[in-house]
Amino acid sequence: MTPQDHTMPPEPPDEPPAADPGERGEPAGWSAVIRFPSPRAALGHAAATTELGPPGLRRSPRDHSVWALLTPAHQPGLQLAAGYGGVVCQADTDGLLWPDQPAPRVPRAIEHLSTVTGWEPVSLAELAAHSPVAAPPAGLKEVAVLAPGALGRWLLRRCLATGVATTFTPVERLGPAGRPDAGWLLLRLRAEDGAVPAGLVEACGRLPGPVACRAADPDCRVLIDLRLRLPLDDAVLLDEVPPGEHLVVERALSGPPWRWRPLGEPAAGELLDAGPALSAAPPARTPVPVPALGPPLPVRLVTSARAPHRVDAVLIADGELDALRRFLRTRPLHETAVVAFGPGRHLVTEPPGLCQTLPFGVPVHQAGPGALYLESGCVLNPPLPDTARDEVLGLGPDIITVLCRDGAWRLRLADVRPAWQLWMPAPPAFAAGLSEHARDLLERLSDAMPEPEPAAPAAPRTPEAERRRLNQVAMEHSLRGEYRKAAELLEQAGHFQRAAQMYERAAAELGEGR
Repeated sequence: MTPQDHTMPPEPPDEPPAADPGERGEPAGWSAVIRFPSPRAALGHAAATTELGPPGLRRSPRDHSVWALLTPAHQPGLQLAAGYGGVVCQADTDGLLWPDQPAPRVPRAIEHLSTVTGWEPVSLAELAAHSPVAAPPAGLKEVAVLAPGALGRWLLRRCLATGVATTFTPVERLGPAGRPDAGWLLLRLRAEDGAVPAGLVEACGRLPGPVACRAADPDCRVLIDLRLRLPLDDAVLLDEVPPGEHLVVERALSGPPWRWRPLGEPAAGELLDAGPALSAAPPARTPVPVPALGPPLPVRLVTSARAPHRVDAVLIADGELDALRRFLRTRPLHETAVVAFGPGRHLVTEPPGLCQTLPFGVPVHQAGPGALYLESGCVLNPPLPDTARDEVLGLGPDIITVLCRDGAWRLRLADVRPAWQLWMPAPPAFAAGLSEHARDLLERLSDAMPEPEPAAPAAPRTPEAERRRLNQVAMEHSLRGEYRKAAELLEQAGHFQRAAQMYERAAAELGEGR
């Protein structure tokens, strides 16, 4: 039984109340009270003292505070109250509540024990609704969704379209006064292989009305909003719910926990989504005139205030290669910059942001899909979605496509080279071998001194060839705008600073909504 079942009047404060757990839902013998400033503070203290037993929680009618009635068994939890902003009050023989640290020169009782006992009870489920909120976790195998009938059917069709095994149960929502609200559906989503798609989970929780939950038990006696991060074990909330009842714990902004009741047994989702019976007669066909198509429109690049002005790469001409060589030799940009050589135009790229220092060339931004670059501050006219860009512009996995107002160029990933090769010097002539004098000396030393025992082989290091391969693949992903994959490869190769720059660019792409 729970604190909500406490209905008996308090005993006189000067007489110890008799324990009667069979009729009262709370332990007998309240001896102390903790006043918490908010429900979340009371939740934190209740989670930290779960093993001491359930306290008697009451809601103050004057403010948002929550009061916890405690027995002597809760004595160890008094020391934690101050950490959650609570004020501990002890009850004297008259039932008056005195704070442990009264205000200076104004020693007075703040309330009477019988008054606090008579306030409206607060359940742990209601406190749990004030838990911290975060995005639904990834990789969920099962999700339970409660939704009104119309939205429930729409969500069911979405689930079936994505291949997620779904069952439905008609339920009714019970209002505060026990008034039933029929027409709700409980959808149970189960991923046969992998996890329930994250987009589907987000759609279930973003719509007004439905609530996406996780079940605390197989019978769904307690459903908990996926966005809540409870500090309590689910078993603590299950202990509050009587057998045969069902409870939903949502965020506090969505309202207090509410109860529901199943109206039938679970059924396969395909039964609810059955379409109308189709007629065997052939459908009547009505000719529809198709207007004649006009001539195709040329794809142009035009300036726009809505276009991105960032610089992901710089397009330079043949005559600017010497200037690029002189510019990079004295700057740290040359350490990781790469150049994609092409037909009269060449693309210089680097972790985004560093190319903004180049005083020449045409700045371009990665527009996608793949390695498609447009002049910064410009957009395509007419606008083309990703699938149309792929078909109209002839994009490919091994091609870099650059569009500027003065022309368009295709470059190959196979022609990408590190920028430092622009001024790579010829290696010096090295002397090798041994002189006659050195050879005689080494022969005498080998006769006089025995060879030492071979040492244990050192731990193998990452081959340089593998590091070069990782750098090359990371560069290709970067040119296609796949900055996260590029960052992971650079991290494997040991280039942690460049990997951090790529991760930063990937985060910026998410912020821009591309």
